[in-house]
Amino acid sequence: MYKILILGGSGLVGSAVINEMNKYNQFEVYSTYFQNPKLLNQDRRFKLNIEDSDNISSILNTLKPNIIVSCLRGNFNKQLIVHMKIAEYLKKNGGSLYFFSTTNVFDNDFSIPHNEDDLPNSQTDYGQYKIECEKKLIDILHDNACILRLPQVWGKNSPRISELLNSSNNNKEVIVYPKLFHNTNTDVMIARQLCYIIDNNLKGIFHLASEDIVNYKDFYCELITRLGFNNIEIKENLEEEGYFALLSKRSNEFPIQLRFTNKATINYLIN
Repeated sequence: MYKILILGGSGLVGSAVINEMNKYNQFEVYSTYFQNPKLLNQDRRFKLNIEDSDNISSILNTLKPNIIVSCLRGNFNKQLIVHMKIAEYLKKNGGSLYFFSTTNVFDNDFSIPHNEDDLPNSQTDYGQYKIECEKKLIDILHDNACILRLPQVWGKNSPRISELLNSSNNNKEVIVYPKLFHNTNTDVMIARQLCYIIDNNLKGIFHLASEDIVNYKDFYCELITRLGFNNIEIKENLEEEGYFALLSKRSNEFPIQLRFTNKATINYLIN
């Protein structure tokens, strides 16, 4: 039995992870939230305020999880402190951390899509925070820190879908990048992939992304058309170009049902 604590269980990915894990008898799932508790009974959720540096220690000492999944959001410096406390707890008491990271760790190099072996290189505060967190977690936990980098994430109730709906209803423009290539994943697929990684004790860094890369504008235009958002005005931004995408050298470690394309992302969103 895995006693699992999901940090940030109210967000898009965190909610999907909870839903998926609740299908399995081997996962005893708990979650933190800040404002909006979701999905779990009151005895399975903890309010976490990252402004209070002692809050996370109290939760860990009360629950004693052996697996922690981080979908945490908020102030980068405060998040880093929380993650360091989690890492030290797991180092002392045993257990593993699954840390969701991002394509932005490569946002200073759009010349190629990046795989797990590439050295992160970021020019943004967000990307640099994720790089620092990845490095420190690995330094403390070694193989017990699993880094899960995500591309653009979609869900049927995701902020991106809500933004498209809002644009359609209010005659707002959607900006697309005709010279940019990217790839995607869905909240549900990420949750399934994570469960497989945990259940099969896979280690290291994973790029959880579609196996193909697609033109940004083409992806958005097809999605908008198939969703039936007929009133959206497309505005092209030609300044961004290159590859903002993740590729994986480890996709063969997943069964076929956990490997997918960008077309599969669109098909999921419209069905």
